[in-house]
Amino acid sequence: MAEFKLKAFDEWTAQDPFGKVKAADGQARVIGEPVVLRAARGAYASFRLVVTGKGDYALSASVGGGLNVELYKSWYHRMTSRGAKPFYTPDALVPLKKAQKLRLPDPENRIPRQKQQEFWVDVFVPRGSKAGVHSGRIVLRAGGANIGLDLEVEVVRATLPDEPVVVMDNNSYGCRWLAEMYPEVYGRSKGAKYWSKTIELLHHYYRISREHRTVLHNLGYGHSGLGDPIYAPKIAGRGRSKRLTDWKLYDAHYGPLLSGETFKTAAPGLPPARMKASPIWGVYTPINPDWPADYLWWGEPGYEVEFVNCVKQLDAHLRKKGWTRSRIEFFLNHKKRYRWYEWDGDEQKYAKDNARHQDMVDLWEKATKPSRVNWVYRADASWQMKRQFEELGGHRNFWVCGGFINWYPREVKRVLDRGEHVWWYGGYPAINAASSAPLQNLWRTWARGLHGFCHWLAVSPGKDPWFNCTGAATGPIYPGERFGIPGPIPSARLKILRNGIQDIDLLESRARKAGKLERVRKAIARKVPIVLWQEPPPAARRLPPEDWDSENLATEHEPIMEAIRSLEPDWWKVVRDRAFQEVK
Repeated sequence: MAEFKLKAFDEWTAQDPFGKVKAADGQARVIGEPVVLRAARGAYASFRLVVTGKGDYALSASVGGGLNVELYKSWYHRMTSRGAKPFYTPDALVPLKKAQKLRLPDPENRIPRQKQQEFWVDVFVPRGSKAGVHSGRIVLRAGGANIGLDLEVEVVRATLPDEPVVVMDNNSYGCRWLAEMYPEVYGRSKGAKYWSKTIELLHHYYRISREHRTVLHNLGYGHSGLGDPIYAPKIAGRGRSKRLTDWKLYDAHYGPLLSGETFKTAAPGLPPARMKASPIWGVYTPINPDWPADYLWWGEPGYEVEFVNCVKQLDAHLRKKGWTRSRIEFFLNHKKRYRWYEWDGDEQKYAKDNARHQDMVDLWEKATKPSRVNWVYRADASWQMKRQFEELGGHRNFWVCGGFINWYPREVKRVLDRGEHVWWYGGYPAINAASSAPLQNLWRTWARGLHGFCHWLAVSPGKDPWFNCTGAATGPIYPGERFGIPGPIPSARLKILRNGIQDIDLLESRARKAGKLERVRKAIARKVPIVLWQEPPPAARRLPPEDWDSENLATEHEPIMEAIRSLEPDWWKVVRDRAFQEVK
């Protein structure tokens, strides 16, 4: 039996199964022994643990002072590049069971000549923990011998806020993908049982997002306006007699999210729920041009009657249930190019379509004013962003802006000064990007003073992310079924993002308390080499948005993240160090 060894690396250093550091992560950043970590109360501290050797072994970990330690085995995703040999990149994290038997090479991952196995180590500091240094130890047991690695966790006096100061959102569409990812969970389920399992799985995705200080958004209708029955109550009748009926599936789906009940428990196989159980930040509604009114009658008095009366019933139902804290989002998702409607609801390209938005907003406001429900008008603004800010503002606006937001710092400031909510959107980096890349959009969001960022798709890692991975840029949350877990499992990208959100939360809470938030924000921005705003290209200044395209703008308008390669892999250390520094 080969001798086993343990070595620790920072969270931004990933390695393949042969000991080679991911190219985008630069040099290996080894953490000496003891492994020294620092965390606020209510927060996590993390590092990567690498085991080298051959044969059977087991791992265990503990830290004194009531701190909790969780171990995850990294999955090495097999990737291919044209004309080159397959290579392996770690990302998905499989939670270890107590006293779980392990082996190198790993028989599940099936990597020829594997030399080492990477693990992710999370140390959680409960809110009531005593400040000071707490000692711990990682122990590897193999062949009757023990190998240890000492830990020291410094718990600072600060306590992490219950809610993040910026919202990092994981967006998703519909629910039919769940049956493809979890065939064993569904079995031959049909009818009510099928929808019950779907709701249960969706709630697990909401849970895993929240426990990583992010939010899941799940849009329930397609570009045609049609959706599955868990997203809306049934409709009966026509005209003035049209009404919403049978709320059973709708309430089973949304009720526990809007009350916060969902978040009292964790997703299966994952650590206990540690975030405060409270109502979700926000949810989409089923409202669109063809629900609850029939778009065939658009422009006729009957359309207005059906729309206003039914939306009033939805509002009344939310009030009756007491679901008034979460943002209830009136959002138009369709695009003209898909040929269901003759105008853009989402990422509007034509200025004339503002009139249609205004018509819909007028009907929505007629149905929902006054109401104690926390209604917002969500507009995902892109090509016509600048004009929409002016023509469609003043309606409890929630803007989610495309990459063109980079060109409009003054306009965005005016929108923020009006008290409107502003996010922007893009994607996660692929797994072969620098391990710190998920933090780039978090930084831009906070440094610009925005409220949040929407990852446009976060639950779709690909048809076969395990042995034929294409980068999983749309899937930092993986299905756990192949590991016997009937729910989602996290990734290193999601953990790194969570830890960065913690840093921002700690940083802002201290700076705001000292009355120096903007000063601190600007001071750190001078040290972080990421450009926050840009001048629009000549075509954007010369042409109307209707005539823009990727070629004449010389920039990509789709939400694809291009990680900044010139950044040092551990660039986030500037932010983290300041987060733990007393604001003077």
